[in-house]
Order: sequence, then C-alpha cells, then structure tokens
Amino acid sequence: MDTQIKNFNRSQRLFLELGTALLLEPENSEDSASSQLIGMQVGSYLIVQLPEHHWKRTRHLSTGETLHARYVLSDDVFEFKTHIIRILEEPDYLLFLDYPKVVESCNIRSEKRVECFLPVRITLDRFCLNGTIVNINKSGCLCVVDDVPGLDSCSAGYLTLNLPYGRVDSLSIKARIRSTRKKGNQTSFGLLFENLEGFSKNVLSALVPALKI
Repeated sequence: MDTQIKNFNRSQRLFLELGTALLLEPENSEDSASSQLIGMQVGSYLIVQLPEHHWKRTRHLSTGETLHARYVLSDDVFEFKTHIIRILEEPDYLLFLDYPKVVESCNIRSEKRVECFLPVRITLDRFCLNGTIVNINKSGCLCVVDDVPGLDSCSAGYLTLNLPYGRVDSLSIKARIRSTRKKGNQTSFGLLFENLEGFSKNVLSALVPALKI
C-alpha cells in the first residue's frame, strides 16, 4: 500500500524542546490552561498534555475549536493560533493541535531589561517563596525560583514581590504573571508591575543603579 508523504516547509519548524510549557486560551473564553508539549509531527500537529486540575477547567473544549497558545523562549513571549484536532482522556489528558502556520512575538517590552541579581521574597497564592530577580525595567521583571514542590497546582494570576532595602525595610510590589517557564527544578516568572508609584520607582533605582525610571 502506498503511503502519501505530506510535504512541508522546514522553515516552519518550531524549535521547541519537549516539555516546553504552553498556555492555551480559547478564543471565546477568558479561561486559560497550562499544558506541556510532549510531541509533534512537524508540519502536521502538536501533542500537548494537561494536568488534571487544568483539564477540569477546560472540559467545555471541543474538536475544531480555536485556541491561542503562548510560550516563553529566551525570556521572550511568543504566540500562535491553532485548532483542536482531537481530544483524549485516556491514558492521559491530551490535545492534538494543528501545527501553527505563523508564530509571532507578543513581547510588549518598550524598554530594554537591565541584568541584575536581587533577592526577593514572593507571595503567590498559598506559597511564600525565596527567589531572585535576574532582569528588570520600569514595566516588569524576570524572577527565578528554585525547587518549589506543588507550584503546578497554583492558578493565581498575580503575586507580590517583597524586596528588602536598608536595614529593616521592605518594598512590596504587586505584579501580574505574564508567563511561566519551568526547566528542571527552576521556575521563571515573567512579570508586569501593577501601579508602580514614585516611591517604589525610587527604591528600585537605588537597588539597581543602571535602571532608568
């Protein structure tokens, strides 16, 4: 029996490692779900796996539905539009998605990030975490946290950063979680600051002299 081989443009190949986290957002819904890329047929489809608690939030999804997928690569956020080809509940919660035709950067940084090393205390849902801010500008930052068991079950969209300064003082900043990326035992958060006022800007400028606010 002859097998027809589908031709594809190799320039369309997604340079994503298996295990890359993808945020899936239905086109006509405010719900979103975290997933993980576990396989692909280049030019044809992607296979993503959803944790059970995220699957329950997206049980209304159906074959043919449009999704917007986002992922982080080299600390930049990319997105593409896709459609659900097939949904499986056994043996795992899996979605087969159309292979994207176009991948676009949705990074909204208007200022270059300044490299830094700022120890920070993070309050995220029920978690209190020790982390490090590794780059920052006046709009947001990238924060890295090591070895946090149970963090996958967190669905919070915001967190609070507490940065020590002086001898006993601490600056508290609320930030929206724009992206997350997990690699090994390390989790990175791409954050956008919420309502950063003058005093907070002055403290950040003192902590990171190269930061222009």
